[in-house]
Amino acid sequence: MNKKWIAAIMTAAIATTSMTASADLELLEGDGSGREVTIWCWDTSENGIKMNNAFTEATGIKVNLVAVEAKDMAQKLQTTLASGGEMPDIAWCEATYRGKLLSLDIWEDLTQYGISTDEVVDYLIPLETSPTTGLWVGPECPSVAGMAYKRELAKEYLGTDDRAELEAMFTDWDAFIEAGKTVREKSNGEVYMMSSLGAMGIILKGQGSEPFIDGDKLNLDASMRPILEKLVQAKQADIIDMIDYGSAEEGASYAQNNDIFYPCANWSVKFTIKMNDPDREAGWGFMLPPGGPFPMGGTVHGVPKDAKHKEEAAEYIRFIDLSQDGAVIQRDAKGNFTSYKPTYDDPEFYTMEDPYFGGQDVQQIIAQEVLPNIGTVRAPSKYDQDIEDVYNLALKTINANPDVTVDELIATMESELMGKDPAITK
Repeated sequence: MNKKWIAAIMTAAIATTSMTASADLELLEGDGSGREVTIWCWDTSENGIKMNNAFTEATGIKVNLVAVEAKDMAQKLQTTLASGGEMPDIAWCEATYRGKLLSLDIWEDLTQYGISTDEVVDYLIPLETSPTTGLWVGPECPSVAGMAYKRELAKEYLGTDDRAELEAMFTDWDAFIEAGKTVREKSNGEVYMMSSLGAMGIILKGQGSEPFIDGDKLNLDASMRPILEKLVQAKQADIIDMIDYGSAEEGASYAQNNDIFYPCANWSVKFTIKMNDPDREAGWGFMLPPGGPFPMGGTVHGVPKDAKHKEEAAEYIRFIDLSQDGAVIQRDAKGNFTSYKPTYDDPEFYTMEDPYFGGQDVQQIIAQEVLPNIGTVRAPSKYDQDIEDVYNLALKTINANPDVTVDELIATMESELMGKDPAITK
């Protein structure tokens, strides 16, 4: 299939949508051959349906979408397997839960179907590999991030809203913290550098590669300590707002004028920033944070061993995730980036100057400057959710008591983790 044919499919899908009420958009039935693929996922939106209809038009394979929340995926897979129920042909494994999901010995080896990692974006491969079996489970849509900022606040309190000048100013996190002290002074304590400790922490965590737990052995001193040191330092300098990360209050802060910087993944532009702050015309900018770009989120597409339609599942993954035609479909239907490495050889494939971001071409920056510069990443662990739980408790502790020491935080985290699972050792 060529790009013109894909474009025609997308145009037809969109035209069909325009003739019906949006709530009536349905998945196509396939070509009558009986070939189908069932996907457990949490995106059954119109854009997801458009993407899958384009796949059905191209291949004749019917797509069934079954809504399953990310947090429920592991339990539903295990329960279905234990009860002898029908497993999905493809299951989505979201970043927060992927360590546990990928650790399950339930995944098909996709190399049996002619799928390899040769053309997968390099940094993704460790994130998609089971920490227990060493199996590459499957591809995903890359989710990479930089940092967004409110131009007016940056101009007023930092002297510039120019991306290059801000990046030159923030040579490292120490420089960021020092600049924050100036912002606090100039604003009479009204403006902070970031909205929450969690916002700064997700950048710092994403920039590291040391495992938090190496196998079953705690490794927090090497991996978590540098993160906590910067968070405590930033809190003691009073440059971080008191908001809880991911809360409704943080969502509301995007439209307010108290916090300048936010972590910004490729999906954040549409689904976080513009949704929370629709009226700030030309008021946002995008830049690389101190320490460089980082992965933020992502969802692996895995095929269970007990799937009923594994051939069709492999064809779906090969087409949607690992072909240029699939890259076009994902971009045009959902705004997704592709894991298909050759796509990024074309600097014009992802491009869209955004008036909302003062005319910056954020898509092109992410595709050409952020994604290729993601370095070594932290591999998933079956203990990731446990680590996240104790880390969030540490954030609350720092907020409540900025004078807490990192030694105290590490000791508490180690104790909590060993209490959660006796297999974890120091």
